[in-house]
Amino acid sequence: MKKTLFNLVPESCGPDAALFHVLPIPYSGADEICRGMDAAPDAILNASANMERFDVKSRRPLDKFGVYTHDFVPTATNAEQEFAAIEDVARRLDLFRPRRIPIALGGSRAISTPLIRVAAEKYPDLSVLQLSAGAALRDSFGADGRMSRACVMARVSEVVRDIVQVGTRSFSQEEYERFPERIDAIVSPEEIEDDFERAVEKILWKTGVDVYLTIDMDVFDPGAVPGVGLPEPGGLTWRQVVALIEAVVAGKNLVAADVVGTKPLGGGNIVSEYAAAKLVGKIIGAVARKRA
Repeated sequence: MKKTLFNLVPESCGPDAALFHVLPIPYSGADEICRGMDAAPDAILNASANMERFDVKSRRPLDKFGVYTHDFVPTATNAEQEFAAIEDVARRLDLFRPRRIPIALGGSRAISTPLIRVAAEKYPDLSVLQLSAGAALRDSFGADGRMSRACVMARVSEVVRDIVQVGTRSFSQEEYERFPERIDAIVSPEEIEDDFERAVEKILWKTGVDVYLTIDMDVFDPGAVPGVGLPEPGGLTWRQVVALIEAVVAGKNLVAADVVGTKPLGGGNIVSEYAAAKLVGKIIGAVARKRA
């Protein structure tokens, strides 16, 4: 039987009627620390079957506006081939047309790149809001043609209006020397902790109307979400991230989202993939409350 978000019966809502379109992309990228991330989409869908499909704030079912889970995107060993496959699927399914909000499940955070590029074709003034521990500003491929986990934002900066990075607490000398203004503009975990309301105002001010939200699960403190490629101490809390998502959805037009960077720990420990599934539910719930 086809796996779906929340274990919804596939026939319960077709793609034409659904507002939310879930796209599993089991791509792990090149870096050793990303090995195992290709299992994340499957693990997230499995974990979502244990969730209550109910938005506690609106007192409505999470699938009120329709949730459709597409087939897994085939993977390739070469990054350019994988990107081409993701772009082809996004265009073929017309994921970014009006009254559709795609939510991709990764896998490596590199999957954000082709999706953002396709979204920018539909939304010329698109802003990207990235929640991640790392800056992701390198622009390089490994010797085998697979993309580095850090190679994301540098490859989309020419097609989007703004890139706003939040929760970042790790970047290299190379990244700082190449993009000092962008590094200095990061909304750090310290800013969010010291004055959350002011930090949210800053984020909303820096983003345009149409927003693509990409969330790497390493933005969380590893005490809450340990199953990521490189757990960075000092991350955001669950409530901070959820409140930020709700503020962005309320104040902007969320056109798409992805939840990436989960690395299932195995051995019966599903805390990280369950948190990723819950986060997808929080995105859906926030959008549904606004639409309602």
